[in-house]
Amino acid sequence: MEYDAVIVGTGIGGTTVARELTRRGKRVVMLEEGGRTDMMGNTWTLAMILRNFGLNRSHEKSFITFAKNYGGLSTLTAGCAAPPPQAIFAPYGIDLTAETEEARNEMKVQILPDELVGPDNLRLLEAANDAGFHWRRMENFIDADKCVVGCSSCMLGCPTGAKFNARVYGDEAMDGGAGLCLHTKAVKILVERGNAIGVEAKRFGRTARYYGKTIVLSAGAANVELLRQAGIQEAGRGFACDWLQFVGGIIPQVSTVRANPMTVGTLEHYESDGIAILPVFPNWSQFLLFLAFMGPLNLPNFSKFRRYSGIMVKIRDEISGEIIRGYTISKPITAADRKRLDKGVGIVKKVLEKAGAKSSDVIALDPLGAHPSASCRIGEAVDSNLATRINGLYCCDASVFPQALGLPTVWTIVALGKRLARHLDNHHGGKYESEV
Repeated sequence: MEYDAVIVGTGIGGTTVARELTRRGKRVVMLEEGGRTDMMGNTWTLAMILRNFGLNRSHEKSFITFAKNYGGLSTLTAGCAAPPPQAIFAPYGIDLTAETEEARNEMKVQILPDELVGPDNLRLLEAANDAGFHWRRMENFIDADKCVVGCSSCMLGCPTGAKFNARVYGDEAMDGGAGLCLHTKAVKILVERGNAIGVEAKRFGRTARYYGKTIVLSAGAANVELLRQAGIQEAGRGFACDWLQFVGGIIPQVSTVRANPMTVGTLEHYESDGIAILPVFPNWSQFLLFLAFMGPLNLPNFSKFRRYSGIMVKIRDEISGEIIRGYTISKPITAADRKRLDKGVGIVKKVLEKAGAKSSDVIALDPLGAHPSASCRIGEAVDSNLATRINGLYCCDASVFPQALGLPTVWTIVALGKRLARHLDNHHGGKYESEV
């Protein structure tokens, strides 16, 4: 069987394209290397969704997260909704305004009511503004009718179905007739006379081939090896990961451990310094892991876990390093990256201390790469329509970002996926006509 589109990867880019094309009557199949772990909102869910249980580290010993499961990293986001930054895409003639507004309604983007924001987050907001900053309530793609007060399991696989993620679109695509092949690892793009005609994959040890009129790579870092094998050697030469740092402080009678993450915060430093500041903290297992890798002297802080209130610093990092092969990577924290992180951590310490934390009770965890991106960049590996130089081969996920976002990425990728589906339908309509 020949499909109209073979989509490699089921993160938010892949499922968006699958859903949009299926709604247009196209024959689509999605290939996913991992399985489909149930969303239970716990450490087990987190470990099963992350590749290598979340223990991927760069040559420089920094943790960088990758997913291996249906829905990708979108299943573990905090649900914070940041629209696509125009300044990053406008130089390439990309206008995502219409797609962004369309996605707003479908993702149920909204500001949550006070009871879901929680008194501890509101206390941080008040303290930050008292300290002279400009915090506000943040938009989230969370259905307030399904969200539970005190749940705070957004980043552990939302168990109530309140948070939008890639599975929503993927399931809609399947309802419309799309296929989903789990435990199926793409290993090669099939190219004939300069045209991509299919994907060769391994499934339960056997080779399978999926033929399509269009191939869309939405597998994040895994796109790199597939593109290089197809002759696009520039893929993976430098990438971004939105370095972030969690900072925790012990504030009397306040703890954000059970508070819904990223419901307040500030982007006031984003345009000038590429810094976003939002309240969120790792769960107990991640916290213990951070402390262990920071050295045994830090382990006693684990006993204080439930007393911490946490705030995250996220930065727009420089393009650097390399995806060497598979998930073997080099990603240094550059001097500019370190300067931004340090500035952000300094701001967070001021907020925590204004809220009542002692400086001796504040801890900054090691940096983590949260959003591997910009490895198959627009203007280099792909053009403004996300097309590679191989006819019929496209990429659509965070890998195509021309630079780091330094922001939550889901809304931007959804908009790009909608735009790509529209382009494919408008410019390849004849190619997509079903054969009788």
